[in-house]
Amino acid sequence: ELSYAYPTLSCLSNTWNEDVCYKIGKCIGEDCKKHDVSLILAPGVNIKRTPLCGRNFEYFSEDPYLSGTMGKSYISGVQSTGVGACLKHFACNNREYDRFFQSSEVDERTLREIYLKPFEIALEAKPYALMCAYNPVNGVLMSENSYLLKDVLRDSFKYDGLVISDWGSVRDRAKSLKAGIDVAFPYNSDFLTQLEKGLEAKYITEDDVNSSLKRVDEFVK
Repeated sequence: ELSYAYPTLSCLSNTWNEDVCYKIGKCIGEDCKKHDVSLILAPGVNIKRTPLCGRNFEYFSEDPYLSGTMGKSYISGVQSTGVGACLKHFACNNREYDRFFQSSEVDERTLREIYLKPFEIALEAKPYALMCAYNPVNGVLMSENSYLLKDVLRDSFKYDGLVISDWGSVRDRAKSLKAGIDVAFPYNSDFLTQLEKGLEAKYITEDDVNSSLKRVDEFVK
């Protein structure tokens, strides 16, 4: 069965129309249901800091409020169909060059008022999942960044859904679990060994594992 091609998020933002964004999200959700897709890896609400970012088509805008508001509508539209949305890429994924290693250096006020604000707004729609970014932020790899994944995302923004990694962004599964990554993609046989060593060294605990398993179980249900 055929699928429809819809405007990119970068095009949608130029409508400044939340209703249009909601309706397209709903249509995409209905399309996903026809193809037995339960989760869509969108929307992306990162700020367009540079025109050289290869993922700018996936992101809404240079403006935090517009990005967050449109992202919230998109998520609501998709999830009105029973299909889950995955908010991404948390956080500060604002360029693609050397993205696995190049750190985004951001002071706290700028981080909160510009780069995290779209996520804070979009999270009001309660997306089923959230995806972490590849890049380090202030020198700490996002998949190991407990400040942003726990202190900000869980404690400050009150997000209680599933947190997944972008593909290949996890280097150490024990460190990423400790920081708050519930599911690491793609499958890597080394991850089990890393988790076992982390448990043996008491770097991670069974409670850490069980907390993530609980969120995975709730997501599957």
